[in-house]
Amino acid sequence: MVLYLYPMDPIAPYRWSRPGLRRLGYLSMVALVALAAVFFRERAWFLDVAFQTFLLINEGSVQVMVNRFGAALVQLLPLIGIKAGAPLPVISLLYSISFPLLYLAFYTLIVRLLRNDLLGWALVFLYTLIVYDAFYWAISEQQQGLGALLVFYAYWLRFPRQEKPWMWAVSTMGVVALAYYHPLVFIPFYFLWAFFGLHLRKKITGRPYWLLAGIMAVVLALKSRFSGNWYDDGKYDTFFNNLEAYFPNYFSLPAHAKFLDNTLSTWYFFPVFLLIVTLFYFFHRYWLKLALVLAACFGYLMLLHIGSPESTYRFYAEVNYMALTIFVMVPFLFDIAPRLKGQWTVALFSVIVAIRLFSIALHHQPYEARWRWIARTLAQQPAGYNRFYLSEQEAPMDTLIMTWGVPYESLVISGSESPKTLLIHPDLSLFSEALKSDTVFITPFKTYSIDQLNSTFFPLGKGEYRPIQLPSRQ
Repeated sequence: MVLYLYPMDPIAPYRWSRPGLRRLGYLSMVALVALAAVFFRERAWFLDVAFQTFLLINEGSVQVMVNRFGAALVQLLPLIGIKAGAPLPVISLLYSISFPLLYLAFYTLIVRLLRNDLLGWALVFLYTLIVYDAFYWAISEQQQGLGALLVFYAYWLRFPRQEKPWMWAVSTMGVVALAYYHPLVFIPFYFLWAFFGLHLRKKITGRPYWLLAGIMAVVLALKSRFSGNWYDDGKYDTFFNNLEAYFPNYFSLPAHAKFLDNTLSTWYFFPVFLLIVTLFYFFHRYWLKLALVLAACFGYLMLLHIGSPESTYRFYAEVNYMALTIFVMVPFLFDIAPRLKGQWTVALFSVIVAIRLFSIALHHQPYEARWRWIARTLAQQPAGYNRFYLSEQEAPMDTLIMTWGVPYESLVISGSESPKTLLIHPDLSLFSEALKSDTVFITPFKTYSIDQLNSTFFPLGKGEYRPIQLPSRQ
């Protein structure tokens, strides 16, 4: 049986000739939901998700940070749980599964409504191929924005001529949404624009397609001019400062070696498929596509590494690397996969996804160790106290990774029945006055009075901060 594609239209959509791969894609996305449910503590009690859980509960509304409005979608389910008075572990579970449920919705839109199995599988690979720590640091709007980007191009391949006004309305709103999902989404946006322009040539290119590129450029310019924010501005300043500081030694950045090491040990399918695509385009003399893929991959890596020369935290860097999956797997799916025999394609994709899901599941251990340390430490403290502090120099940083989220994490982990909080900071003198008070909740960003807390979920009451007694090694 040879696997081939049949378009409902001369241009789009693209469908596998048999439904097996489509069903396998569904199974893969459902498996991600299941893993998110099993490991909800590791995901929801880690840094930003715990922080935003606190804000959702305390403020009772969605929390959009630095104008990344797409994040509101994944907050709806935990917010419903909060409004319903669900226990904190249930709210954490709902928050954890919200992300892969959104990705499952993206997959359904792509393969059912927009009838594009190829981009559906690009989505499956997006959330598995270069994902390891990123599964447990689920909060990044970039993960969500890249999925939405694939939905957007599935829509454009379905309606490339944009004959009706409603189509342009959807396109314009889609471009605005993508631009506001994450500042880096525009790079894979233009990569896909160029790739499909080369792949389909006159069937898709023309005035509407050039107009699409122009709309994104205009939206980016207006966004930069009228809705910039301190966080993104800081990232831009860091990039340009590094661009000057490291000139001309850009190839000696430590981030390059770290990426290579992680690629060979953790994201091993990426170099394999990059080599396959490179050789395929080379031997078939598809020079423009080859140049596009290589320029996108290596140019994007250089941009990331100049912006963060040390790549200190892999979980943070990995989210940025996820766009590389699009640069490699979309060309593979559109140019190489249709030439394979059906049974081999099903077997190949099954093995790849199974290996990646298994690897993700095994990797829960450092994140479990982290929340268990917090829970055990709080449980071993003397009865009658619920506020504690510890210098970061005394904390087991190999386990905790980062400490800024611990006040929120400890509050969520301990639960509403007996809430406790732990402040860990490198300079506790900054909080010397607040630590003497018995009516505050201290975080690195803000000190709350107890009447500012949601008393239903966080009934801290009065109590002084005390130095914590570290748990015995187990």
